[in-house]
Amino acid sequence: MIDLRERVAIVTGAGRGIGRAYARRLAAYGARVVVNDAGVATDGAPTDEDPAADVVAEIVGAGGEAVAHRGDVGDPAVGDALVARALDSWGRLDTVINNAGFGRPRMVFNLSDDEWDDVIRVHLRGTFVVSRPACAYWRAQAKQHGTTYGRLINTATGLLVYGGAGQSNYVAAKAGIQAFTEALATEMAPYGVTANTIMPGANTRLAQIGWRMARGGNEAGEAAGFDPRDPVHVGEFGAYLASPEAGWISGQTFQVRGGTVEHIETWSVRDTAHAEGRGFTADDYLREIPRLFGAGAKRADPPPPGWKAK
Repeated sequence: MIDLRERVAIVTGAGRGIGRAYARRLAAYGARVVVNDAGVATDGAPTDEDPAADVVAEIVGAGGEAVAHRGDVGDPAVGDALVARALDSWGRLDTVINNAGFGRPRMVFNLSDDEWDDVIRVHLRGTFVVSRPACAYWRAQAKQHGTTYGRLINTATGLLVYGGAGQSNYVAAKAGIQAFTEALATEMAPYGVTANTIMPGANTRLAQIGWRMARGGNEAGEAAGFDPRDPVHVGEFGAYLASPEAGWISGQTFQVRGGTVEHIETWSVRDTAHAEGRGFTADDYLREIPRLFGAGAKRADPPPPGWKAK
């Protein structure tokens, strides 16, 4: 059984949607949660709303422990403040889920500098801003005590698999997060800290998922009352990755939606062509590159030394 009692988590962008599901499910398994949200609209515009406080009230009302933090993760001071809030409140930090973000969808030929920069700032820089002080804390704990407990969970997007027309700023940020997370998995492994990425699929303010495309139609045998679009399913996977039982998993990416979880292979070599003892010419590539895509019955042997394409 998943048991997160005594664990402390930070969840950014936790006032609504998937972030709210993360915070509520972590709390349901016993974690104490710092609930961060900037209280902005889907395009990042300021509002008077305080959804983080609402989620804290829900968690406390259900018997859990949580504190609210309102702040923009694109501000470097907010990362430090979030870690300090966890330590001041409960004396430790075990899990960080970087979930905060918003969208500025626009085709690239209409995309402004600010629309590009704002999305990169909140998604990619925001993930870094919170991860940095958390990793510094975990490293210090490991150096002091010989071991530590750290779970870093970052957010990418299924658009990296399916394509993201009109979302070039968004997918660029998410691809950066995916690569950043894999680098952190290597950097933090000596300290016992894991780092993984979730591509979440759920019906939220920001993402209206094309479920028939993503799921290949309706799942057979769906139970009555089961809603595959509910963010709770992503929240459950986040709770699993935050648990001691998931300590063997790091540097991985998973796509989660409804009753489906997929292990996503990233940054792998699909096929290779070799030119022994020499380099390829541009003319050589006329033959070799189609073969990398499966054209031709078999790969030809390398030409002999001194061979020149005609």
